[in-house]
Amino acid sequence: MSIKLKVLGGGLEVGRSGFLIDSGDKVILDYGIKLTPKGTEYPLLPNGKIDAAIISHAHLDHSGQLPHLFKDSRFLSYMTSPTLEIAKILWHDSLHIAGMEGIDASFSKQEIIRTERFTFAVNYKKDINITDNIKLQFSDAGHILGSAIVKLTVGDKILVYTGDFKEEETRLHSGADLSKIKKCDYLIIESTYGDRDHPPRKELEKRFVEDIQDVLDRGGIALISAFAVGRSQEIADILYEYRLDTDIYFDGMCQEAAITYIKNPNFLRKPKFLKKALERLIWVKNLKMRKAALKKPCVIITTSGMLQGGPVQFYLRELYNDKNSKLFLTGYQVKDTPGRILLDSGKINIDGIMVEPKIGYEKYDFSAHAGRKELLSIINRLDPEKVILVHGDSEVIEKFGKDLEEDGFETYNPNIGEEIIL
Repeated sequence: MSIKLKVLGGGLEVGRSGFLIDSGDKVILDYGIKLTPKGTEYPLLPNGKIDAAIISHAHLDHSGQLPHLFKDSRFLSYMTSPTLEIAKILWHDSLHIAGMEGIDASFSKQEIIRTERFTFAVNYKKDINITDNIKLQFSDAGHILGSAIVKLTVGDKILVYTGDFKEEETRLHSGADLSKIKKCDYLIIESTYGDRDHPPRKELEKRFVEDIQDVLDRGGIALISAFAVGRSQEIADILYEYRLDTDIYFDGMCQEAAITYIKNPNFLRKPKFLKKALERLIWVKNLKMRKAALKKPCVIITTSGMLQGGPVQFYLRELYNDKNSKLFLTGYQVKDTPGRILLDSGKINIDGIMVEPKIGYEKYDFSAHAGRKELLSIINRLDPEKVILVHGDSEVIEKFGKDLEEDGFETYNPNIGEEIIL
């Protein structure tokens, strides 16, 4: 049986992940978007009739463009139930932002409704036939709520797509579960951190909280920029354990995501602790509460994680000249995003003008992605015939690919639009 992989997005880049598996039956693995200062970038459209789509997790760069496929097509999509819940929040928010900015969205509410109608929720470790020749099984990816590693049995071949994953345990998740995947023929693996490992988590948390306390002691505000899904809830969990004696505000789409987390305790390590942590926060409901938060030293957890929009823009306009305050970036900063530009150039866009802020800023590596050691571990364990590196900056993927080839693996670093015969 001939199996082909076409990269629709996510090749030599972070964002708009999308991969087409063609074995006669056509299956899409993820279909996301990439948000840039110049606008939204989309994956390529698949050619021909689609038989199924599989979404590894809800982050927009993996799920954000799925409803567009339901404009003219009818097929079943597969994901975990929490992934669908969170994805719906993000899809509706995308429509809202498009309406506010006066731009055409690539789908409508009708497509979201249609996507939900044609989505089949799949539990971990359950086999399901999605076509006559392809069997699907999900395993916990340890990345965010409901995230899944995808195992496809195509004829007599096994293909594994990791999506985004983390094998090490974090506060919210127990880490990727590979107990049902012993070996594979083809491995499509994220490579975000193919060139480095993450710092020890406990040491990082301690330094993070001490840094926040220093800001509070000098009368400043600790502004924490965090991804709405996963990272903001994790930060709340950390601050609750360390019992910071201050008001902690919680602002943005992280609130809706947090409600979804609490509704799905079986997907979490310590759901009761997280629930208490979230109850400890002050949930910001309006502009009046945002202004009130700025009147005294406090902590503000808000979106977006790369400074691309959301309430963090309001807080930055008010605080960028405050040398006593500090901005904490807590996640990966994609190239050309405001967060990455700030780290690289020391400048930030305030009302259309690039300025050098007086507010302190620092990135803390609270990553939910596998580090280099974890990536090498899963590759060596699954021992695939072919390794396809995706979801990483080009220089990282190219270096990681060379290292794997030296270790004897047949490795591919495909760009968007490229096709590989597996």
